[in-house]
Amino acid sequence: MNFYKLAQSYRFVCKKYPVLRRFICRSSSLLYADELPATIPQNTVLILPPSDYWALNATLNVNTQKEAALFGPALFDLGEEYHYEAQKIGSNHYTLIAYNPTEISLKLESLQDSSLFEKITFTQWVFADEPRPIRLKNGKYLTTLEGIVIEIDASYVQTDDAISMDNALNKEHLFIKTIPLERLLPTNITPKTLKTTLIILLIVLGNLLWGIALSTKESSRLSEASQALLNRSKLPETSIEREAILSSLVKKEEKQLRLRHHCLQISDIPIQSTGALIPPPTVENTPSPTAMEGVVLIPGSKPGEPNRLLVGGSSSAPAIALQGKGIEEFIYDGNSIKLVLNESDLDAKDKLKKAFRKKFKKIKFSEHGNQLEVRIQ
Repeated sequence: MNFYKLAQSYRFVCKKYPVLRRFICRSSSLLYADELPATIPQNTVLILPPSDYWALNATLNVNTQKEAALFGPALFDLGEEYHYEAQKIGSNHYTLIAYNPTEISLKLESLQDSSLFEKITFTQWVFADEPRPIRLKNGKYLTTLEGIVIEIDASYVQTDDAISMDNALNKEHLFIKTIPLERLLPTNITPKTLKTTLIILLIVLGNLLWGIALSTKESSRLSEASQALLNRSKLPETSIEREAILSSLVKKEEKQLRLRHHCLQISDIPIQSTGALIPPPTVENTPSPTAMEGVVLIPGSKPGEPNRLLVGGSSSAPAIALQGKGIEEFIYDGNSIKLVLNESDLDAKDKLKKAFRKKFKKIKFSEHGNQLEVRIQ
């Protein structure tokens, strides 16, 4: 159902049920811009004549009037200062209107009591369904040609059934599409605009104050929590000393975590471990008369080793130092780990090296006989 069929149905209901006319069938107070009376009532809708706008009918494959209005610049090919409106008159059929807000605002300023007008409309939207010509005071007529309302000389119109503008305006005009002056003249500041702006500013201010209050409350809570933490930890009040202590504690914790991680990785490496052989017991010799005096060095002593002495007729046999397999030393100096492994098998040493290289990136090896020294950074 198009706009005009809906308007006709609505008008039929209002005529059939007069009780509804007072509540839902009120028509707007309309005045033609070129024929204004001496007294203008308030809340009047001003009808702009065809000379103040351009109009055309178009078939567009869109669903809404807003979408149809977007085709205005391409269909009219006017300047960028023009605005466009569309009205649906059938399935995919629209009437488009182009108007210049600046020109209309200048015309409104030239009218008497222009402040009494709150909305405007176009002749096309009011009289498009009027079958009879409308006689104007300047001797011309408003008539519909191919769905477009135009102003034309009397010589081109059948004036037998023409009606005056007063009679045309006295009819009940329902569902008249209008444009508020606030939208037409955005530079004009109206009380409604000021009220709306004030409400928006109050809402923004309220949100800002609420955000500041929440931020202040949260900052106070964090400050109290920080002070409570300082009191429990008994740290000094000076921020430099406190930061130095906290930094030292953090570094210690990082080192401990790093050491634990390295130890866990070392425990995953298959290191074979066997115990060392127990040296034989010391053999007590019977004292001889020649050994009762003096000290005798046992042959075979090496520089730097403890001297094996024969004192008082007793002999001390050297211990048989047969070392086992596995970790002999584990040293951590705070930065690196030193491991000393006992392994006589060369293949087993190579396997250990490969296993350590898979676990650690910064690692060094050194061999001393059967011992494999591993340094882990």
